[in-house]
Amino acid sequence: MKTIQRLGYPISLISFFILMTTMATAQEASITVKRIEALPTNPLAEEWQSVPVTEVPVMPQQVTMPALAQAFIDKITVQALTDGKTIAWRLSWQDDAADSNVDVGRFSDAVAIELPLNTGASPMMGHRGGGKVQILYWKGLWQKDIDEGFQDVQDVHPNYWSDLYWFADGQFPYRIPDAFKNPYSQQWFIAKTANNPVAIFNRQQPVQELIAEGWGTLTHQPESVTRGKGVWAEGKWNVVFSRPLTTTDPNDYQFNGDKGEMAFAVWQGGKNNVGGRKHWSNWTPYQIQP
Repeated sequence: MKTIQRLGYPISLISFFILMTTMATAQEASITVKRIEALPTNPLAEEWQSVPVTEVPVMPQQVTMPALAQAFIDKITVQALTDGKTIAWRLSWQDDAADSNVDVGRFSDAVAIELPLNTGASPMMGHRGGGKVQILYWKGLWQKDIDEGFQDVQDVHPNYWSDLYWFADGQFPYRIPDAFKNPYSQQWFIAKTANNPVAIFNRQQPVQELIAEGWGTLTHQPESVTRGKGVWAEGKWNVVFSRPLTTTDPNDYQFNGDKGEMAFAVWQGGKNNVGGRKHWSNWTPYQIQP
């Protein structure tokens, strides 16, 4: 604990200095939301080629533990489109390899959009006492669950399996979810039986909606309207988020006007980025074309 406290104070000062020095640069960047008749859902669709690109600076998170000691990227590129009912973003960043599986000491790539639910909310996960933010979070592992099927133990360790799972159907290697349709067979999946949103066998979307009001308050939203798809190609991730401009959920950010601000975070799993060990940005303004 002493070591953490001794490290935490100077790291916070350094991060604050970086935040202040990059703030001007971040505020100079502005995201133009271009109008289009039909929104592309594929991150590699031709339509994205004519959309304005905004480079948003990112920095290592060094305000709280666990901190990211050094940055592995310095920017994320952002593009945005709307058809008048739905808004979509394409986020792209350099990553030499796609890291989508997890294990002990092995983490997934991920990216997030942050939107302020209260005026003046801190870009650093919001703040307590009226600084709530909404976060749209995409994870490479969830994308692989959808593209290739639920990533089971055998996908990380091909020669490993258990000889017996009570009430499971079939025989080893007992793949999830096909072998575990009997509810009695699921009682040893503690996270699933507790309805933990991370433990979904048949995931429909690689995106999760969350809200936060400061450190340690991150909570998932029961209902999610955000859709997403990520593709890694030629040393780069391209991830598309889309969601309605307005909703009836009080925990959703509402695009009622033509201006606002948003922030971003990136995790490079291959560099041990996980949780607070991430790259993040300051608020960046956006404007929707008339």
